[in-house]
Amino acid sequence: MKTNTQILRLVCACALLVSSTSAHRAFAESPIAASVTLLASGDHDKVEAGIQGLGLAGGADAVAPLVARIRDGLPPDLLETAILTLMALGQPQSGPVLFELVSHRRPEIRVHAIEAIAAVAPSGAEDVLRAALSDGDSKVRSAAATGLGELKAAGAVEVLFRALDRGNLEASTAIGKILKPHESERLLAYLGKIPLRNLGPAFSEILRRKDVPERDKLTLLGKLQDLGTPEAKAFFGDLLHAAGESLSPAVSRAALRAMQGIAK
Repeated sequence: MKTNTQILRLVCACALLVSSTSAHRAFAESPIAASVTLLASGDHDKVEAGIQGLGLAGGADAVAPLVARIRDGLPPDLLETAILTLMALGQPQSGPVLFELVSHRRPEIRVHAIEAIAAVAPSGAEDVLRAALSDGDSKVRSAAATGLGELKAAGAVEVLFRALDRGNLEASTAIGKILKPHESERLLAYLGKIPLRNLGPAFSEILRRKDVPERDKLTLLGKLQDLGTPEAKAFFGDLLHAAGESLSPAVSRAALRAMQGIAK
């Protein structure tokens, strides 16, 4: 995922930040205070170093000064870095400012805020992401659907189905993560309206879940095999390749038999 790469870059930047002797001494003595001083600078690079310093310092105490700096205003690139830092800090008290950023004028900032909300999972996250499913930007709507799946927001199933009806295909994968085990028929009913290649990730999620009984998984596999199409054969191949050991032995065997049972 792009965000994971960005977080890795942030961590590397933090390591470089403290590589010099003077910077190391300042951060070792008082990392939060040193970072706050940098945040107050009018220099872009110093502000960036302050944001990264708070990420390196870690802990709940790093959140408040970063939130304050976000609310004072940051250029888009530094705002993105600040959001990723809040995500890396993983503190639920960052929720309110992230909720505010879901209304930011820039769609890319709204996307990053939603990704951070899904990672941090603050109180009220589900309601905010449900509302974001109606955002005017398709990437934001997709991020909201994905986030609801990551939050395992079981109460969002119906709104995700409505999003799927409106063409938000990421909603199907989220549904696969939270749909009740016996309700896979609802997703199967979309075959014919939505290609299997787009619904496949949702079915894969169901087949990997530990809370879904084996009999329900095997029933689902059988119905997908009954399609008898090249797309179904490809789905089983992709499932076995991508899911690997996350599938139970019984499901793996059944998927292999299903794939082999469909003619080319």
